[in-house]
Amino acid sequence: MSRDRKSIKSVIKFFYMSFSRRYSSVKFYSSRKYSSNPFFQKKRKKIRRVSLKLKLLVFLAVASVAGIGWLLFFNRYFFIDNIIINGSKNIAEGKIYEIIEGQLQTRRLLFLPQKNIFIFSKRQAKKEILKNFFVADLKINKKLPRELAISFNENTPVAVWAEGDAYYYIDNNLVVLSPVENLELTGQLLILKNVSADMEIKTEGLTKKVGVGEKYAQACLNLTSKLKAAGLDAESICEINKSDGEVRFNLKAGGTKLRFNVEEDIEKQLEKLKVLLSEKISKDQLPKLEYIDLRFGDKVYYK
Repeated sequence: MSRDRKSIKSVIKFFYMSFSRRYSSVKFYSSRKYSSNPFFQKKRKKIRRVSLKLKLLVFLAVASVAGIGWLLFFNRYFFIDNIIINGSKNIAEGKIYEIIEGQLQTRRLLFLPQKNIFIFSKRQAKKEILKNFFVADLKINKKLPRELAISFNENTPVAVWAEGDAYYYIDNNLVVLSPVENLELTGQLLILKNVSADMEIKTEGLTKKVGVGEKYAQACLNLTSKLKAAGLDAESICEINKSDGEVRFNLKAGGTKLRFNVEEDIEKQLEKLKVLLSEKISKDQLPKLEYIDLRFGDKVYYK
């Protein structure tokens, strides 16, 4: 028994010595033990601090931009106070001024005043002028510090279109050039008066045009010279009734109304009128007539 115990003790001692030698180099880490060691301390995040010099430079830059912005956009020295208009003949300059003045009271981007010559929108002004007047070569130039120069060429009007109580200058293509501000300034221009119930001025984009058709305007213009050549003194007003396909002239003496059919040959109708005046109606009788109707074939009706 004693031998067995000794052998057991020797085996246990052997295993103990082997285990101690194998794990004697194992070290356990302790945060307390190594807290003072700089190699085991956690890296701290570096906080970059802006220098006072850099702060001052940023402040000066922002202040400079704000100062320049105020000087250019809000200083009254650059507020438009002079508007020059060149090229107006039939267009009343006051109407152009009204358009520009109206725009000067508005703002761009909610807070920038269009009174300022740098902020003022030339594109918007052109669009508004062309919306109201048919002009060519429209130019708007800014002249520092506070002047606008507006120039354009008016198309030559050939007649005046009357619709209701309004009058408009029109060209050969029946394009509305501009409103007539004073009939006394229209000179020798023929007035084409719409007597039908339908409004004939149509809007096509920025252009307004009379929609009766060029043959009506051409008939009126031709008849004006033909009647004058025939010795008939007619008023410078040609009444157009598109629904009935006719044009009318009133003679100054007595107000006799001459009625023509635009859809038929105007020359033949004039010949009928000449025959009537040479064979049946004397010059003394003509002022007493209410109308002479030349619209129906070879017949002439008068009253």
